[in-house]
This record gives sequence, structure tokens and C-alpha cells, in this order.
Amino acid sequence: MTYSDQLETKLKTYLGSLRPQAVQALVRNLERAKTRKDADPNLQLVLSAAVALLRKPQPVLTDVPGGEQRRGQIQRMFFAPLTAFLINETLPNRQEGRVHRGMLDRVWKWLGRDVMSADVRMVLEQAGNAAVSGERIDALVQAMRSRAVEAVGEKLRQAEISEKEHRRMAAELGGARGIAELRDIQKIFAAERWLMPFLQNIPDRINENRLKRDTDVLRMVGNCSARFPDHVPVIAAALVERAETPSALCAFAGRLAGDTDAKAIAGSPFAPFVDMVMSEAERLQILALDHRNHNPDPVAFSQALSEYHTLVRGVERDMDLSAAGKWQKQLADTKRSISGVVTGELNGAHSSVRKALQVPKFDETGTLQVDKRAIDDAVRALRVVNMVRNASETFAVNDIGKRTRQAVEQTLEILARSLITDLGKLRAPQLEAQMAAADVAIMLSEIYFGSDYAAQLRRSRQSALAKAHANQAGTAGAPSPERKLVANALGRR
Repeated sequence: MTYSDQLETKLKTYLGSLRPQAVQALVRNLERAKTRKDADPNLQLVLSAAVALLRKPQPVLTDVPGGEQRRGQIQRMFFAPLTAFLINETLPNRQEGRVHRGMLDRVWKWLGRDVMSADVRMVLEQAGNAAVSGERIDALVQAMRSRAVEAVGEKLRQAEISEKEHRRMAAELGGARGIAELRDIQKIFAAERWLMPFLQNIPDRINENRLKRDTDVLRMVGNCSARFPDHVPVIAAALVERAETPSALCAFAGRLAGDTDAKAIAGSPFAPFVDMVMSEAERLQILALDHRNHNPDPVAFSQALSEYHTLVRGVERDMDLSAAGKWQKQLADTKRSISGVVTGELNGAHSSVRKALQVPKFDETGTLQVDKRAIDDAVRALRVVNMVRNASETFAVNDIGKRTRQAVEQTLEILARSLITDLGKLRAPQLEAQMAAADVAIMLSEIYFGSDYAAQLRRSRQSALAKAHANQAGTAGAPSPERKLVANALGRR
């Protein structure tokens, strides 16, 4: 086994120990990292291993005493064909082919209680028996999924002809949307025989050129769509997950339809590809708002905004939506929603920076109280200000964006220089507090102005500390606390 083989094996082992949600988040972050100039050369190896893990149904464990862990895996195994179609966001307009992850628990409970109780109970009992092989469990789950296609299909047919059955199913699955999600699940399960091999032949990551110019994916999708026209939305959902540039699916739809006009595409069988792009804009908008409100990572919000902007810019570059009212309205609605949040972030950016640059105080125990929350808020605000600098039209923030940049630039420049200059005049413990604020100022300046400007500030900081050291040099005897502090600070980069 070569070194690269060993590394790949270790990677797969590690990734296999993570939850699927964690692997999905890793893939998104690695895809963003690929675009950077200083991207790690081993990044592609990790990305390929992670993507392969997401696409491959996970086997059950056969060596767990009592089989309890296998019992817990049965639901995940049953829904394994849905992996490429699951999303975590509740879209304002439900998109055929995209299944909300939260529906799986509802559907599983419904199947086990009302539809296939004997089948589910038997498979769970077999999974709990450690003497039953993993291969046997795989076969049982596959057979149960095949039987579910007909059983669920029959329930859906009953709901169409019986108002009572429709109400009962809606109560169990979450209304009309839940029934629509179930219909998608049943459609994907029914297509498993040909859909899974088709997806295995489609590249795990599809670049923009492949969608806009090459013919390999175009030919495969065209042939599959001709054979299974009812499954075009499902095919589109699979492709939007694999597209490096999801907006390119608009041009891809035009190539499939043989016409780049939005109105012509809307009337063609390939309109679901553009529908899917619009649903992705809605998903990214929801994701960005979720990061803004709930994610403590100060970078996540601006990254989600950047993904949204890239998608919108690509759509507007490739298609004239003026003749496609539905798509134009969907995109406009997402812009309107996200613009209000971005405007609020810009309005508060100046005050967030000022708050983060306040010199921290000591508590009664002598511990420096650094406001980490204020610093994170300033980091998020500055990244948003930077991100929308070249995306002001997408977020409709031209005027507020200019005012915010002016205020932020002045505040950062003045306060950073002041904090650094005053270092040479202070003694401990005030010197320690001032250095903490100066370090934050340098970090925020690097985010906004770049590394060259931050390097200048670091040199100024070293000069100020050298001055403070010189001011203490006349003190006789053992080194004072402030001299130790200055010496340690001078050793920093």
C-alpha cells in the first residue's frame, strides 16, 4: 500500500465516523476553499473522499453486541436513496425533487404504524439479532423499500379519491406539503433501479464549463429525460447538488430545450432545471438568515451571502427573466427579504466596530474581561461590508453601503492608530488592556483593509512597545510586571 493509499484510507475512516450533516458541512466549506489562491494542495483529496462518502449508502455494523446500533441504523438505510435530494431548509415555495430532511422521521413513524407495521417490526427484530449478517440486513431493507413503493403508492391513490383519507394522511404528514414530500419520496424509491446507476455515472462535481459547453452530461441527462420525462425534477434536484455553479443550470436548460429564451424554456419539459435554481436561491437566502440569527461563527453569514450573490449574478447574466414572470418574482422575493437583513447589518456595522475596539476592563479578581461577543459581531459586520462592496446591486444597498464603508474606514483608521500610539505611554496593568484592544484593531483592519495594511500596524505596534520598554529601562532591580509584559509583547509577531 502506498503512502497516498494509506492517507486515503485514514481519511475515509475518519470521515466515516462523522455524522452525515457534518460531512455535508465539510464539503460545502471545502468547495469554498478550493477557489482561494492559497488553497491547500491536499484539499481535493479530502473533498473527493467526503463527496464519495455522501453518495455511497453506508453499510450496517455487524459486530455490535445485541445489534442495538444496527436497529438504530435501519431508518437511515431505508432512506439512503434520498441522500442527494435532502435539504434542511423549509422553502417558501416547495420544489418537487427536494425533500426536507425533517420529513423522514414523520414518514418512518407513519410507515411503521399505519402502512407497513409488520415489515418494519420484522426488519428491526432481525437487525437486533447479532447472529444475522449485515448482508442479510441490507437485503431485508432493500426488499422493504421495494414493498413501500407499492404500499405508499396505494395510500396516495386513496387520498386522491377519498377526502377522509386525504385529511388523515395530511394530519400525519404535515398537511399538503407533507403529502407532496411523500409523493417525491415514493417517486425516487420507484426509480431506484435506474436512478442510482444514472447518478453514479454523473460526475460528483460538475463544473460550469461542463454545463454550458461540454456534451457528456448534456447527452446523459437528455437521454434520461427522454426515457423518464416525469422524473425531470428529480434529475434537476440531483444536478443542483453536484453543480459547482448552480446558476449554470439555467444555461443547461436552454441547451436541453434548444432555445436560450426564458419564455421558451418555461414552456419546455426542462423548465424544472430553472425551477431548481430558483429554489436554490430561496434555500441560500434562508440559510443566510439562519446563520445571521443562530450561528455563532462570525464568518458563516458573509459566506452564505457570497454564495447567494454568486448564484443571483450568474442567473441574471445567463438569462433575461423579464419574460418569465414566475421566476422573476421568485428571485425578486429572495432579494427583498435578504436586502432588509443586509441593510440592518450595515446600519449597525459602525457601532459594532466601535464597541469591539473599546479597551477592556479588569474584574475584581484582576482578570481582563474581553468582550468576545462584541468582537465576533464586528468580524461578521466587517465581512458583510466587504462582501457587499462589489455586490451592492444584488442586495440593493448602494447608498447605505457607501455611507457604511466611509464610517467604518474612518473609525478603524483613527482608533487603531490611537490604540497603538498610546501603548508607549502606559504601564501595567493598563498596558495589557490597551494591547488587547490594539490586537483586536489590527485583526479587524486585516479583515477590512488587507494583510499589507495590517503588517504596517503590527510594525507600529512593535515600535510603540519598544518605546514602552525604553521608558521602563531605567527601573532598577528585578524586572517589573510592566517590563515583563512589554518583553513578552515584543516577542509576538
